[in-house]
Amino acid sequence: MTLIEFINNIDNFADFSRRSRILLFAYYLRKHKGIVEFSNSHIRKCFQESLLKIPSDLSRLLQSLARGRNSSLIKGRRNNWYSLAMPGLQEVEAYLTVKQAPEIEVDSFLKSGIPYLEKVISKVSSKNQQRYLAESIACLGVDAKRATILMMWAATIAHIYDFILAHKIKGFNTALTRRSDRYGKLRIKAYDDLTEIPESVFIEVCRSAKIVSNDVRKILDEKLGIRNTCAHPSGVEVHSTKVINFIEDLVDNVITKYQI
Repeated sequence: MTLIEFINNIDNFADFSRRSRILLFAYYLRKHKGIVEFSNSHIRKCFQESLLKIPSDLSRLLQSLARGRNSSLIKGRRNNWYSLAMPGLQEVEAYLTVKQAPEIEVDSFLKSGIPYLEKVISKVSSKNQQRYLAESIACLGVDAKRATILMMWAATIAHIYDFILAHKIKGFNTALTRRSDRYGKLRIKAYDDLTEIPESVFIEVCRSAKIVSNDVRKILDEKLGIRNTCAHPSGVEVHSTKVINFIEDLVDNVITKYQI
């Protein structure tokens, strides 16, 4: 089971606190990935793959969950590693509900996007892109329009990250220094460094560094807005045509255009 599938089986996940999400991720790692002891980086990756903001004080949160007589986490054998304690395990199982996915008749128009994505996934070498694109296909195949958009956006951002690290890191860092906000002090050396920058700011820096054209910047801004709409509960109807347009725009104008 993928992390997105796990989250989709949890009622009202958007309402859960950061603390509860950490426990859920610890449970997922234990039950579905066989990772009994985990580190800060494991939980950071879970937040990232769930398309959630990574808490800036994640280390402190983990430490606080491992404090006290009936703590939800216990410290692992290595420094700054943790595992679920019995109270934490019981807490998760108390509110965890697993829903059986109903049989869904997928819109034929949506089905047309699956071969398109399958061709793309065969051309990319990055493990991040392959994983996100594979999950996009899985979501598209069960008529999960919003999830498809979330995973397609994640695949695109992962691709731009990899492209910058491979070809444009110097120019990106130079553009960062021109900013007057706190991000102007950052210096990017690795993939995780890029995840510290909000995506809207990241797109601005890419344009400033001339990594993407102004037309591509407009596409990314528009798609980020759609992605944000789909990431939060709302009454907005997501039509099949919008999903396919979302996929085509990002594949044709970003993923295949900026080759690694």
